[in-house]
Amino acid sequence: MRTTALSMLIGALALAWLTLTPSSAYAQESGITSPAPGSAISGDVPIFGTATIEPFQKYELHFKQEPSGDDAFIYFAGGTSPVIGGQLGVWQAGGLPPGTYTLRLRVVKTDGNYAEYFVPNLSVNQATPPTPTPEASPTETPTPTPTFTPAPQPTPALGQVTQPQVEEEAPTPTPAEVAVVDPGQTPAVGGLLPTPTPAAPASVATPSGGALTRELGEALSFQRLRTQFFNGVRISAAIFIVIAAIFFGKRIFEWAWRRYG
Repeated sequence: MRTTALSMLIGALALAWLTLTPSSAYAQESGITSPAPGSAISGDVPIFGTATIEPFQKYELHFKQEPSGDDAFIYFAGGTSPVIGGQLGVWQAGGLPPGTYTLRLRVVKTDGNYAEYFVPNLSVNQATPPTPTPEASPTETPTPTPTFTPAPQPTPALGQVTQPQVEEEAPTPTPAEVAVVDPGQTPAVGGLLPTPTPAAPASVATPSGGALTRELGEALSFQRLRTQFFNGVRISAAIFIVIAAIFFGKRIFEWAWRRYG
């Protein structure tokens, strides 16, 4: 009985550890990392990548020549053990007719469901097309653009009108009269050209992004709060399991000691 109580305590601690520590076998995303889409290949080609899923049953590698439907895929390799960042199989492409092919990785669960990953546009047994050399284009001679030089504007002269002097009276100076001239007409001799008042620049409305920034901040805050809430629930449940296992293990141990000790 003492051995049984210790086994139950060890099992409860192991369960709590598995609850707190996520499995690293499925932390990576499945897929083919080599060859890359658009590669030119020939001969025996090793296929590298990752094949994992929860719960894992097997993985399969297929190929087909384009253009064709999904029913044209041909199986050539596979396995019943998960692979993480390793070699999935070897594609013997040396005997295939030249053309464009697509690879497919299918990772199957124990219930029959599966996930698929594709590598398209693989050039098999085709010569690499030469890189086109751009032809030198003739240099165009720029055409000079004539520059318009405005004619000099005449400088208006200031005029002054003098009243005739009257005998036995001191001459009274009279200020010069300024003629009001229409902006569209030529100013008369002795007049001043009026200076136009510049118009105030129109204000440019700048769109405000305050509403978009506020909505984005609220969405991020809600996502962060939800993640922290689920993490707290998970940690609390694990701590409760550990405490319960220790408590019941201690009670069983004391009961066994009193009965058989």
